[in-house]
Order: sequence, then structure tokens, then C-alpha cells
Amino acid sequence: MDTTKLILNPARLQILQYIRIHGSVRTSDIVKYLSDIPRATVYHHVKILEDNNMIEVVKENRVRGTIEKIYSLKEYALDMEVDASVSLSTAFHMGLMQEMNEYFSLKNQDHKKDNVFFTSALLYITDREYENLLQSIVDLLKPYIDQEPKSDLKLRKLSIISSPPAKNDEKKK
Repeated sequence: MDTTKLILNPARLQILQYIRIHGSVRTSDIVKYLSDIPRATVYHHVKILEDNNMIEVVKENRVRGTIEKIYSLKEYALDMEVDASVSLSTAFHMGLMQEMNEYFSLKNQDHKKDNVFFTSALLYITDREYENLLQSIVDLLKPYIDQEPKSDLKLRKLSIISSPPAKNDEKKK
């Protein structure tokens, strides 16, 4: 299957993002995370990702007479072709635009109360410092991503985009 078509499916994209954040996961963890998607559908998409070498089984455990697989991303799956990256970026941004347009079209939305914001920060930072920053963000978000839904919790979406500015600042030279 074409890589772009493979990862542009919303369920598969969420599975890949979940595995990327957690490193290695059981299918049951993915099912729990994607609770709005039927269990059989999640297993189907995991199988498609495995068959297309996007994820791999890194461990198998015997659980009550069945084999539980633990998956991780394949290393080369992280290095996508340019066309796939452009498609992913477009799909990601279009999805965000659609969600925000739907949110702002609601009659009773309160963007201040809901803490809706858009911001960018330019950072002068070494590659090592940047890697540490990204890992710190993952470490900070992980407990909230892993949190089980409860009636007193409000679902929020935090999207982070990392990119170099369109024009690099050459004044530093």
C-alpha cells in the first residue's frame, strides 16, 4: 500500500502517534486509547500497519492461552518520503482547520473559558537542547495522555507543530 494512503487514514495515524509517544505498546493499550473506534477495527488497522512494515512486533507474551503482541515503530517508518510528508502535513493542517472552524461555528462556544489559543515561539537552541525539550514535552504530556476518561474530565486536544521558520535568521553570523 502507498505510504501516504496508509498513514492518512485517521485511525492508523492515531495508532502511529500513540506508538511514537509510548515507544512500545500492546494492542489492548491502543484499543483502550481509541475507545471510540470498535475493537475489531483497531485490530484491523494494527494488522495493516504491521503488514506494511510501519510497526513491528518487539515482544510476545502468553496471556491466558493467547499470544499478546507488543508493537513498536519500525525505524525507517519514521523517515518518510517527501511526498508522504507533504501529504501528512496537509492532512494534519486541514484537519485542524476543520476542527477549529467547527468549534468557532458553535453558538455557545467560549474560547476564553475553553483556553483556545494559537501561538508560535522562535527558539535559538542547539540540536541537543531541542531534543531534550521535545523529550520533556513528551514526558510532561504522557500522564495526561494515559489518563482514563472520567466524568469530571474534559477532553482537550493539544496540537504541537515543530518546524524551522520560513526564513532562517542569518543575523547571528
